[in-house]
Amino acid sequence: MKFLLLHGPNNDFLYESGRMSNWIKRLQLAGISVNPFVMPLKVKGIRMPWHQLDFAWKSKNKDLLNYYDDLARVSEGYDVLLDFGGGNLHPDFLKQLKIITVFQFNDDPEASEHWSKPVAHAYDICAIGNIAAIETYKSWGIEHVYWTPHGFFQDDYKPNKSIDELFTQPRDVDVSLLCERLTLYRKRNVDKYVADFPQGVYYGRGWPKGFLPEKERVPLLQRTKIGINIHNSTGPINYRTYYLPANGILQICDNKSHLGKIYELNKEVVGFDNIDEAIDLTRYYLSHENDRLEIAIAGYKRVLIDYNEVAAFNKIIEAVNVYTKSKENIERNIRVSGSISIPEKENAFQQFLFALKYLKTDMIFKTLNFFHHKLPRYIGVIKNAIHNK
Repeated sequence: MKFLLLHGPNNDFLYESGRMSNWIKRLQLAGISVNPFVMPLKVKGIRMPWHQLDFAWKSKNKDLLNYYDDLARVSEGYDVLLDFGGGNLHPDFLKQLKIITVFQFNDDPEASEHWSKPVAHAYDICAIGNIAAIETYKSWGIEHVYWTPHGFFQDDYKPNKSIDELFTQPRDVDVSLLCERLTLYRKRNVDKYVADFPQGVYYGRGWPKGFLPEKERVPLLQRTKIGINIHNSTGPINYRTYYLPANGILQICDNKSHLGKIYELNKEVVGFDNIDEAIDLTRYYLSHENDRLEIAIAGYKRVLIDYNEVAAFNKIIEAVNVYTKSKENIERNIRVSGSISIPEKENAFQQFLFALKYLKTDMIFKTLNFFHHKLPRYIGVIKNAIHNK
């Protein structure tokens, strides 16, 4: 099975220091047939919101159509097109591709309304990272939706270190957390938590120390006893969910009910429902070393088997295999060869009305985005600046 992995160029976490290209090379060495295709469009952030993508398609944007032509031509040599969340593929184009299409998305629910919900129905398979969003996709009418954890990367831990060495080495950091501290929901929780554990090490946007250099990330994790994991909404979904136990850390994570679908609670990880519970659990495990080690070791063993980068990609392969077992699905993927069809150009008046509708939608989107996302972060920056004076 040959995969064409489509990704954008703008995710700093994945693309800094060649993380994405190195990851693909390691998958190839593991026997997985996968090659990259870089989305060439210049977009702000990782992807265009739906209304911008729809406008670009219907207005026959030259760069978008050239990109689609190239992608359609290259994809003919593959069995599966895997959109790694930043492909900017319009549903009307997707339905014309002659191969199985997979939507791999890790940004629900925050990005659902303007990104995943409008396009998910056009993919043959939705492989999502947020286990809490499965029922949401089904409510949209998505039949073939699967939870596919993104797991952790080889450079997220020290693969050559033995388990004995990992769990007998000194750990002088009681608690650490690497995340932003600007969104009001998370800021409120992490601030309450940090007040009880000021000895912890905290980095990211909005923290007094700022960002931790990438080369120092794994060394810090290897010195940490407890990793607190706090999301902005549902989950678990972030990379911490997997790289914390991979470094021998006892993970204490929110979204307890869904966490129990990923790990065995109180044996491989510890879950909590509110920040007061997280504080109590941290106090307990800092004072009960044997209990902490027992769970940390079990979590380490589990994550190395089930959530390493090859095992995580194999989850996507399994989803494709399930899909292709159905004759009905195979017949649905026999599509007509030839150039892609593009929308007919409307008359000048229709184009004018469509442009007005787009401008209205764009203004509403930017306004809501400002109040829901940017303003809370600005407030967080101001509060941090006042607090640090």
